[in-house]
Amino acid sequence: MKRQHSTDFSRLWRYSVGFYGVWVAHIGRQMRLFDHLDTKPMSIEELITSTKFYPAAVRAWCSAAEAYRLVISKNGKLQMDKKMRRILINKASPDYLGGQFSYLALRSLEYGAFGELFRSGKIRKTTSTLNAVQEATDWDHYAFLAAVRHHKKLHRMLSIGCKVLDVGCGTGGMLAKIHKEYPKSSLVGIDPSTKALAMARQITPSKPVTLIKASSESMKFANEFDIVFLGESLYMMKDKERGLSNCWRALKNYGTIAIMEGLLPRSKLNNAARQLIMGMQLDFALQGQMFMNKNDIALLLNNRFSNTRFEDLGGNVYLVTAMKK
Repeated sequence: MKRQHSTDFSRLWRYSVGFYGVWVAHIGRQMRLFDHLDTKPMSIEELITSTKFYPAAVRAWCSAAEAYRLVISKNGKLQMDKKMRRILINKASPDYLGGQFSYLALRSLEYGAFGELFRSGKIRKTTSTLNAVQEATDWDHYAFLAAVRHHKKLHRMLSIGCKVLDVGCGTGGMLAKIHKEYPKSSLVGIDPSTKALAMARQITPSKPVTLIKASSESMKFANEFDIVFLGESLYMMKDKERGLSNCWRALKNYGTIAIMEGLLPRSKLNNAARQLIMGMQLDFALQGQMFMNKNDIALLLNNRFSNTRFEDLGGNVYLVTAMKK
């Protein structure tokens, strides 16, 4: 007799299956197995020969990747199809999720610390998993640049050449992408992490980008920048009022602040996007941070900025722009 499962059982079963799916996708990206199969179709043995990896590990991954339909098999050879290429490999694609899988896998290595968080409130600094943050923000960067192309003012300013400050520039990925897209603009990045800035210098070694060790709360710029960009960094500010006050001071008159941030949804519907951000809220608690909502952002900006505009980029990520009063 076939066993009947409840809806809740089936839902929770999918969560456990999804956990392994995250790791299969991350391993395929981390070990560049997807890249090999994207070059040309290969049998499992050809993939082992090409990568020179441990055969048993490659065979296990191939079986799992095919079971999860991350790769497809045709005539005895594994390959990437176009949809999976857009989702797992092509960072510029609006469908790109590869970095999210790697972020979740790499961050989960820290989750043994949740016991200490609940018992004593001890947190873990984000800098312990900078590589995870770097993976997750690629989609944000390309989404920001895509939004800028449709934002007449920002696109015109960057195309002609303006001065941009990236507050909380992290490992420098956004600065490198802005320079490639808008080479006439002058770029400055600040971050309080020595480790992050060292990685940023590796990413931008031949680019005219200035990197400075400083936090939003300690920076001393005044009337220097046309655009101040905060990419997933506002939520990390310990003193948001002071940090935004310094951003206001750093801008020239009528300069633009551009904030890219994941925001808590108003709806309590249990859709996938809400489930993801609420799950990440627990992850953020481990880092001593919390997501904000639209009202939080608006209240922070209204004292010093005008013409606040929210643009939904998908997945509860927003581009918020406002002008210095």
